[in-house]
Amino acid sequence: MRKLLAVVLLAAATSTAWGKEKPVIIIQVVGTDASVRDIAIHHSATADTSTTNCNTNGNVNGTATTYGDTTYVNGTTTANTDCQTTSTPGQPAYTSHTYIQQQYVHAIMPDGQHITLWCQAGFRKCANLAAGTYQAEADGDKALRLYVYSLVTHKRMGKIKYRVAGTW
Repeated sequence: MRKLLAVVLLAAATSTAWGKEKPVIIIQVVGTDASVRDIAIHHSATADTSTTNCNTNGNVNGTATTYGDTTYVNGTTTANTDCQTTSTPGQPAYTSHTYIQQQYVHAIMPDGQHITLWCQAGFRKCANLAAGTYQAEADGDKALRLYVYSLVTHKRMGKIKYRVAGTW
């Protein structure tokens, strides 16, 4: 890994002072392995909820009689109360999954070192590269940008950034 770091740093150090042009190296891709990253997302359970609304309607009938300093009240009350309860059941805890495509490219650097390059779709362009030679340029100390050409027209289709994931 130290050799790789030295090669990448050397390539970055030899670029022009303003960083306009980065040196291009030729790497040999010997194979690509595709994988899918499974990301589990855990969702908490929710509690049951209930809401009750009540309406009361009624009548009051009464009479009042006063004798001296005392008042007597006689009366009757009739009332009806209607209540409506709405319940919502809680949800149990559950796990959902999302999947992200990844590529692991096995390549040989110009100095003969075997490296594994990694990219993950969703963050950037990512491709399953066929075996062959590719032009690359250092992008920092832990990444390479590979130039990808069409097999049909041989025109450059773009650059794909791969991170150096290790050696093999």
